[in-house]
Amino acid sequence: MDTEISLASTGTLTKREYDESQLLKSSEDELDRSAFLTLLTTQLQNQNPLDPMKNEAFVAQLAQFSQLEGITNMSTSLNDVADVIRSDRIMSGANLVGKSVFAQTGRIITDGLNSSAIELDLPYGAEQVDLGIYDPTSGALVRSIVAGPQTSGIAKFQWDGRYGDGSVAASGDYLIRATATVNGSATTMSPSTFSKVETVSWDPRSNDLLLNLSGGAQLPISAVSRIGDSLDKQAVNTQTEQTGE
Repeated sequence: MDTEISLASTGTLTKREYDESQLLKSSEDELDRSAFLTLLTTQLQNQNPLDPMKNEAFVAQLAQFSQLEGITNMSTSLNDVADVIRSDRIMSGANLVGKSVFAQTGRIITDGLNSSAIELDLPYGAEQVDLGIYDPTSGALVRSIVAGPQTSGIAKFQWDGRYGDGSVAASGDYLIRATATVNGSATTMSPSTFSKVETVSWDPRSNDLLLNLSGGAQLPISAVSRIGDSLDKQAVNTQTEQTGE
């Protein structure tokens, strides 16, 4: 015959108490609706016939179950809405494939014929700005652009798609680095340039659409400042010197 042993008196669970306690555990130690219903049924099956569960307690547990059911259904509905939104954002992002986006990617593209836009955010202005264009494979400097004093705000520059010796650069992606001299101190900056979108993908960690750019760069769509032509045909700040190494 089984002997009922009190948890309070010994710290040990009987088999029935242990089985009931397991009903309270899910994969995340949360009570789901199936476990809740099973626990309630187990309580009813094992109640003392001489001291049955009070109506108030039974109704209270049913109310809790109803509330849990409502929360579960709402969570399911929200997940469905999230799936629809995600699919819609991916389809919208697909329209960007083949287009150019302007952002801080560390890369710049050229077709060898037209100028490529470059912008720097200079909150305090600068005595001098140094831009370097580098070969993406070897890392060698292929063009150096030096500009004189700049006022605070967005400073605009351009790369004419040529190497330092004046020859036309091969079309494609290049690396770009920038340094601004402010109060005599050189500070590394992140220039904004155009990059071409090749594919789009969804990042489940950030719940954001990712743009996979030419040259291997990747950035969230929220980091894009504008979408448009990668060729800069507008006037820009005077570039006092362009040299190559």
